[in-house]
Amino acid sequence: MIIKLRKPRTLFGKLMLSHLVIVAVSLIIIGFFLTYLIEDYFFSAREWELAGQAQDAAYLVGEDLIENDLAGVIKTAETLAYSMNAKIRVLDHNRSPLYTFDPDLNESDDERGEGEGVGLEEREIEHIFKGNMLSKKVYGPVLQRLLVAAPVIYKEEHLEEDLGVGNDNYNQKEPEVIGAVTLSVPLRGVEETIAHISRLVLYSGVVGVAVAALFSFSLSKTLTRPIQKINHAALDMAAGNFECKIEEKRDDEIGSLIKTFNYSVEQVQKYLEEQKRLEMLRRNLVANVSHELKAPLASVRGYSELMLDGYINEKEKDNYLRIILDNSVHLSRLVDDLLTLSHLESGQLSLEKSLVSVEALVCWSFESVAPQGEAKGIELNLELESSLPVLYGDRYRLHEVLVNLLENAIKYTPDGGSVTLSVKAGDSKLIMEVKDTGYGIPEEELQHIFERFYKVDKSRRRSEKGSGLGLAIARQLIELHGGQIEVASEIGKGSIFRVYLPLKDEKSL
Repeated sequence: MIIKLRKPRTLFGKLMLSHLVIVAVSLIIIGFFLTYLIEDYFFSAREWELAGQAQDAAYLVGEDLIENDLAGVIKTAETLAYSMNAKIRVLDHNRSPLYTFDPDLNESDDERGEGEGVGLEEREIEHIFKGNMLSKKVYGPVLQRLLVAAPVIYKEEHLEEDLGVGNDNYNQKEPEVIGAVTLSVPLRGVEETIAHISRLVLYSGVVGVAVAALFSFSLSKTLTRPIQKINHAALDMAAGNFECKIEEKRDDEIGSLIKTFNYSVEQVQKYLEEQKRLEMLRRNLVANVSHELKAPLASVRGYSELMLDGYINEKEKDNYLRIILDNSVHLSRLVDDLLTLSHLESGQLSLEKSLVSVEALVCWSFESVAPQGEAKGIELNLELESSLPVLYGDRYRLHEVLVNLLENAIKYTPDGGSVTLSVKAGDSKLIMEVKDTGYGIPEEELQHIFERFYKVDKSRRRSEKGSGLGLAIARQLIELHGGQIEVASEIGKGSIFRVYLPLKDEKSL
């Protein structure tokens, strides 16, 4: 039965597995090299120690070999074997084993009645009898042994005196190898030490892997927990729940991802709110346009049918024709305002800017509405600051804004009231103010008066014809000029509309 290991599917599992694999492989490699270095160190140290002992043994045994004292060789060899705790073998000048003694067995080869051989190859014996040291591992059936061989060298000096004064000559023969000594020790102790160290390394590796597993678990959880939160939040978004921000503060890349996700949620919320607002505006627009068109169209149709059916006499025809004309003009202005507002909101309306004389612009607008004020008996006042600067803007669109504000002020000011237009410059801004003594605007409605089709107190002034688009158009035209418009009002005391337009110095123009 073959068991196939399945790859982890989750990021948590992959992180855990990758960390453990890295740690385990690193520990295995470190353990392997550490064990190799320790084994090499212990073997080299033991080899160096045994080599020194072999040289000492060769020197001591050599004294007996020179004298050809076999009993002395045996006694010295046994003494050295016990003191060095090593198996000793002595080779004579014929390269044959002369005596072998193993202190562990407490007997010689002769006593056992068998010869184990030298443990050296012919070429190795040749190498030793050339006066060289040799060390090697000997692999036995049970144990490994370390064997070191040292040559026994005989040096003889002959002294001869010459007759010359102050001249001494020493004739020295070449050193002669008269035998060899081998020491061999079992590597059991070294192997046991290495095995013990290997076990410690193995145990340390197991503990290291266990500790690494704990840290890996903690780290993987720390990394994957916010990702899981993001996944759940994304699923909530897909299900229609957009209140799914993630509350977790981090300063790393995952923290940046969480901030980006929360920002995306905010943008989606804003987009949906904007879509809802636009949908509501669309519905209101359809309803308001229908309402605004319905009344004048019904009036035009009704009076036209009465005239065609002959129900209106000749004396009243002019009056009814005037009513039809007024409603037609109202419809035309409503359509024009709708087109203008549509172009403004779609960004298709472009301003034809040029240098505009503020004084000429204000006087033109003021004179355009003067007949309406005189017809209602309203006092019109114009207050201009001396030496007004030149304005850079669209002359006709600014005239449209001023006329709209002045007409509204006249329309909602009772007979006998007053409307004042004042213009002044200050702090790199042009301030135009339209003040009336009219009915005023309730405080709760001030925030809505610049919306499309919004009319203040529709129930009390149904007779006033207006599309409810003038202030919305005025605000967008002022904003296109880089300015702003605001209103302040109090019931029974009137309203003040202020327009702020930026002024540019002559160098920038």
